[in-house]
Formats: sequence, C-alpha cells, structure tokens
Amino acid sequence: MREVDMREALETYASDGEPAMGLTASGILTAGRRSRRNRRLAGVAGVGLVAVLAGMGGIVVSGGDDAGPVFGAAGPCPFPPGTRPPGAYAADRTLSPELAEWAATSLTCHLNEELPRLLPKARYAQVPGVEAGPLIGFSLGGEPPWGNRVDALALVRDAEGTGDLTVTVGVVDASTGEQAQDECRRTQIGKCTVRNGPDGVTVLVGSEADDTPADEPRNYIVRVYRGHSEIYVQASNTDRQPVDSGAPARTRPQPILSEDQAVALALSPELFLFP
Repeated sequence: MREVDMREALETYASDGEPAMGLTASGILTAGRRSRRNRRLAGVAGVGLVAVLAGMGGIVVSGGDDAGPVFGAAGPCPFPPGTRPPGAYAADRTLSPELAEWAATSLTCHLNEELPRLLPKARYAQVPGVEAGPLIGFSLGGEPPWGNRVDALALVRDAEGTGDLTVTVGVVDASTGEQAQDECRRTQIGKCTVRNGPDGVTVLVGSEADDTPADEPRNYIVRVYRGHSEIYVQASNTDRQPVDSGAPARTRPQPILSEDQAVALALSPELFLFP
C-alpha cells in the first residue's frame, strides 16, 4: 500500500466531513472511497435530521448560496437541554428521538458558549452541503454509524483566514477506547499520540506526519473516550472546498484551533453525554 494512497484516502474522508469515529487504519482506504457516496446519502437522510433541528429551533437549508458562505456571530442556546431523558443506548442502536434531540441540543449549547471563549474574534458560517447551520448539533438518524451520534460543523473565520471545525459525540462500546489506544500506538499513518486525560480518560491526538510539506492542509483530530461516549474534534486550516476535484487547499496558516484547544474542547464535561 503506497503512502500517497493512504494520504489521499484520508484527505477525501476528511474533506467530505466524515468523522473517523471508531475507524482503524485498515478501514481508512475503504472509508475514503465510500465517503463521497455517504455524503450524497446524508443529503437525503432528511427525516431524522429535520425532526431534530425543528425540535430545537435549528436551521435547515436545502441548497448552497452562489455568493458563498455568510459568516456571523455564534448563536444563543435555543433552550437548556436539561437532564438526559430516559432510554437505552448502545453502539449498535439508533438513538431514540428524545435522546437525539437532547444530545443535539447539548452539543449546540456548549459549542455556542465555548467557541466564542476560545476564539473571541471568530465568525461562523454553514458548511456548504451540510443541512444544519454552523455549530448546530444534529443527528442524521438511521442505522449506526449515523444514527448513534450527533454532529456539529462550521466554517470558522478570523483575521488569519478560514478553517473548519467538526465535533461529534457518539455511542461506542466501553472497550473501544482501549482498542483505539492500541491502534494509535501502532499506526504508521500520520502521527498519533496517546495522552492521559483526567480520571483515566483516554485521549488520542492525530495529525499529519512531521515531514508533511508546509503548504499542505493540516488537521488536528482528537478522540476522547469516556464510558460509552466517543468525543471527536477535528480542526483544520481549510475551507473544506475541493480544489480541482481533489483535497481542499490551505486557507489559513494553522488549524482554526490549536492542538491544546482541540483537546480541551474534547475533554469538556458538557460533551460527556453517554456514560
């Protein structure tokens, strides 16, 4: 397997907004090939998405804007999410409508409070092709790995340029963190570091290899495992738009969040949704 093949698969996967939740290195090439198909499918997975967004006052759109993304301030929390509603959850089960709405609202409220603190001068825009507004949590519904998680995405712009942010909270088996930690230590794709989080929490930090050319896109990908929660944060220095049907180009010097900021966001107690 050529290194360039793996890098292209990773770039395709990331540029299509596909959080690599639970992915092993052996699955990356397959994931890269299917990511564009899944993105098209996600565009028509409307019933679950619209239901969650409508319930929480979110934004739903059906198409792009020829004038380009419109950037604005982070929005307010639509309403306090309250305590987690009753109901079972598992890695192989779709979240109930009540759990999905609660989790999406929890994600929305925390991001719209925390991102302005981390990035005081940033503005936010909807990611083209995504049916939810910036920093608004949603669930696509359907079978796992879609219906057992909530996502939020945004283009983020400040004085240094535009980057993008993806945050996902999903349900995994309690053993997934240990498996992912072992995979991280053994990987030869890019760079993966195991950190010790508070109270024994598993924190994995991924990025491009150290010898990646300076003009190529950069990502920080953080995965935190707590109980049955996998919290995924990806911050990049691109606007997610493919160039000549390839990977996005760099649109700012560094990812929109620093590595430490991405780790801190992933460790937020407010994102520990599934004990």
